[in-house]
Amino acid sequence: MKLKTLTISHIRLISLYWSRFAVRSGSGLVYLLIALIFGLSMAHILIMPVEQLISRQKRDMGKTDPQVINQTIIDIGRPIIQFLFGQKTLEEIGQESMARQGGFGDKDGTSPNAAGGAKKDTALDPWSTFLLEKRPALLSAIFLLLLFGMPFAISFLGYNQVSGDIQSHGLRYLLLRTERSNIYFGRFLGTVIFSTVVMAIIVVTITFYLGMKTRIYPAGALTLWAFHGFLALSILMVPYIAICSLISASVDSPFLSLILAKVVIAGVLIMGLVGRLAWKPAKYVLYALPWGWQSNLLHFQPARCLLAAVGCFVYAGFILFLGYYHFERRDL
Repeated sequence: MKLKTLTISHIRLISLYWSRFAVRSGSGLVYLLIALIFGLSMAHILIMPVEQLISRQKRDMGKTDPQVINQTIIDIGRPIIQFLFGQKTLEEIGQESMARQGGFGDKDGTSPNAAGGAKKDTALDPWSTFLLEKRPALLSAIFLLLLFGMPFAISFLGYNQVSGDIQSHGLRYLLLRTERSNIYFGRFLGTVIFSTVVMAIIVVTITFYLGMKTRIYPAGALTLWAFHGFLALSILMVPYIAICSLISASVDSPFLSLILAKVVIAGVLIMGLVGRLAWKPAKYVLYALPWGWQSNLLHFQPARCLLAAVGCFVYAGFILFLGYYHFERRDL
């Protein structure tokens, strides 16, 4: 290990150049397009029904009622969030939905069991209550989708940090002016900078459109929650970029690096989700990557949020150390 060769000025120069180079490179443009298309498409899918509901209210009532719209979003979103967090199965959600539709209603068509279940959900599920009632529900739903989907996109940005130059032996010319440690950590930081800028563009665009088009949430609440979501997404990308750094430093082919990154990121999620259907302890496979704790970045307890963020940085540091250890000793 030659960490003593780290030079802050070299790392800063390499990271800034690499973040600008990502804009001109094929991998950077592909990631930018995929991230923007995915993020804005998910937002459109969730916002479009709300816009239709607003239009229907204006047509029928001559005005909109933000409270009714927000309550509709909460009623629809709560069972989905409970399923995503593993708090309820699809069968339980289906049974509650049937009960609310009047299967067990009384004379006036209301369902005391369903009402009691809703109150129980609110009392026993502070996490979904926090996301849907204490924070802008629609923005919370969008952030949950982005937390799940963005790790699949990040490999398009991080797969070729050094593998392409290893294949072409181009790093030998860079090593005449700097050290391997500066190249490895500088390109990692440059990738993080570019990813963070993309996350900022997506979050600002979604929040601005949501605030101007729907007008069902206060501007202050939207801004604060948008900033929290931006931090969560930006921090989450760091360990996944570190995984791409490790893989990129271990193979000589950019294409193989991309395939391996996809297989690792998606494979851990699939093994965890499918494996727990047959054997419940298999769910702990998810903790091999941040899949196991990344939703805590939106937790209602600040301590849990902070712990999840620290976990992402510690995990990223460990993976970066492994990648650098191999990169320092390999033949270039």
